[in-house]
Amino acid sequence: MQVDFLNGPRFNAQANETFKMAKSDFEKIEDFSSEKFIEKIREFIAIFRSTQLPRLEELKRYYLADNNIKYRNTGRDKNRADNRIASDWAKYITVFMQGYMLGNPIKYDGDTALVDKIETFSKENGSDYHDGLLETDLSIYGRAYELIYSNSQAQESITKLNPEQTFVIYDGTIANNSLFGVRFYQIQYSATNIRSFVEVYTADSILYYESDAQSFESLNFKEQAEHKYDGVPINEYQNNEERLGDYESVLDAIDAYDLSQSELANFQQDMSDAYLVLLGNPVTGTAEPEFKTGDDGEIILDDNGLPIPVSNSEKDVIESMLKSRMLILDNNNDPDGPKPDAFYLTKTYDSDGVEAYKKRLVDDILRFTFTPDTNDQNFAGTQSGESMKYKLMGNDNLRKTKERLMKRGIMRRLRLLGNVWAIKNSVSTTGRQEGLYDKINQVDIKFTPNIPQNDEERVGQLKELYGVISDETLFSLLETFTGIDATTEMQRLADEKQKEADAFQSQTGYSELNNGDK
Repeated sequence: MQVDFLNGPRFNAQANETFKMAKSDFEKIEDFSSEKFIEKIREFIAIFRSTQLPRLEELKRYYLADNNIKYRNTGRDKNRADNRIASDWAKYITVFMQGYMLGNPIKYDGDTALVDKIETFSKENGSDYHDGLLETDLSIYGRAYELIYSNSQAQESITKLNPEQTFVIYDGTIANNSLFGVRFYQIQYSATNIRSFVEVYTADSILYYESDAQSFESLNFKEQAEHKYDGVPINEYQNNEERLGDYESVLDAIDAYDLSQSELANFQQDMSDAYLVLLGNPVTGTAEPEFKTGDDGEIILDDNGLPIPVSNSEKDVIESMLKSRMLILDNNNDPDGPKPDAFYLTKTYDSDGVEAYKKRLVDDILRFTFTPDTNDQNFAGTQSGESMKYKLMGNDNLRKTKERLMKRGIMRRLRLLGNVWAIKNSVSTTGRQEGLYDKINQVDIKFTPNIPQNDEERVGQLKELYGVISDETLFSLLETFTGIDATTEMQRLADEKQKEADAFQSQTGYSELNNGDK
């Protein structure tokens, strides 16, 4: 494919719009197997694939360093260097943001029984890894999706869905409630056998549709299943209110950097393959006609549709010289007589100007994505924690916005899970109406940014707080250093003190109970 490199709008104006449907129209649907509803699903999928999918695919390409420079139409002569070097800025930005936000696992605080249930669920489903995948998708696409479902053992589970195959329909009210979610995909069994599948998730049902063709136009209803999550189980997360990826705003700057790198590589290669110019030789290439012709007098073309030059014609000689990186030129017509000469044909390269331009591009890419430059000599491990905070301030402000939106998605996940836990009575608080729903709303979701720490400075600061704040608060602050939560640490200290007291009693025979008899 060819792209309009650094030219015009990059994406369709509707490339990032949310899908909406009037709540009243949705409530009128009585039969999800009806052709009318299936046609509506086809329309949504068609709009998604034509207006939104190209943006998502391009953003993923940049994450994989398959940048637009690869598809730039340079129009260069085939004898010139045409390097197309793609930088991996997108992955650098995404990996940094994902590690900074979720390098440390998410913690939950609230009702003890409920938190235990959440942590058990998180451990069984690998939520730490799952949340990291969601943040990666958020950084790439600006949106991420997960499915809350019950597995074959009727256990609650979560899995990440591909944003290139998933979307949610909202009701258009100020509450922006989800009406249903759609997941569509295709399976290729052979070169000619491709089947299409669609799953629609409503607040209480899962609807399955299939097509024996590559097109989604011939969908047929297959079956319907119920679920007990009391809400659309496809959960959408947003990176920001605009659903933009972390590096989406600097794609042009990335293209400009790629172009600079590629042109530098072209210059270096052309310099090493510079033409040797020889002056003072007689003109060669005198054969006529210039190109080969058939019996009918028509010029014969090669496989590329170009005329085939006659051997020793002017065109043939020029191509031979270009191929051998040598130009043999005639200056015998010089009025002062021929002056033989030989030299390499080169051009001047402004290395200082080009390097300054590249540095400005790098600074812009990092500045506008709030990503610190870890190659900066001032970004050193010997700096104090306060200095590091100032360097990370822009990224920290962005992180807090991302955390608030991710908390919103995780809270919706917990509410959906709570609806099933209440039915199963699997948490000590029985039933949604008896308080489980309220306790879920009171859960505090804690993110701990993965920041390089000066351990000696950190411990010194905490020592100064001893006796000023409670032991529990102090141990909570120490958790980022020790990896042990405050409750466990306090229990360990209590156990140690009890052990010392027992040892002292066994050695001296002293106890508080018989103190009056001694």
